[in-house]
Amino acid sequence: MLIAGTAVSWKALRRPPALPDGVDAPPHPGATRIDDARPLPDFRLDSPRGPLTRAWLQGRWTVLFFGYTHCPDVCPTALALMAEVNRQMQPSQRPQVLFVSVDPQRDTTALLAEYVPAFDPDFLGATGQDPEVAPLLRHLGAQFTRHPPSASGFYTVDHTAGLFLIDPQARLKAVFTPPHDSVAVLADLRAWIQ
Repeated sequence: MLIAGTAVSWKALRRPPALPDGVDAPPHPGATRIDDARPLPDFRLDSPRGPLTRAWLQGRWTVLFFGYTHCPDVCPTALALMAEVNRQMQPSQRPQVLFVSVDPQRDTTALLAEYVPAFDPDFLGATGQDPEVAPLLRHLGAQFTRHPPSASGFYTVDHTAGLFLIDPQARLKAVFTPPHDSVAVLADLRAWIQ
């Protein structure tokens, strides 16, 4: 019963966020154009490069992903995919990639400084306590659930697995929902990032 409940919970968390009426049809499976008129809310997170706020997002394209460093599959797969996509883009078109941890108890800025750049030296990790991450999660329609630790102290975190494309005005432009396809992500980014 616990396994069935976990599977249902995981499927629910993997659903894309609710979309407003009139949203464009996705050009490829898994990508949904949003064009949100509202900028992301103010936030403050900690990163290896210092405090991170909404102002850091402005003036550049960003792919934002929620996850955690102890994630066994979804997070490393998404980061590896974005590293491959960025390698195929012209340097002037590459979005910055921001990995926001939903596991601040284990994901210190020191650990993020090792983990995230291992996929690409330009990628950045950030973390914050739940109240600090909550405004971003709410605005993007993302969520997570931390499971109780096992006897050994290890625990997992179910989380939304979408890649959120943020435009240079810090507004949500599109969501790439799993399963992620590098060819489709690359084509959409090339089309949307001018």
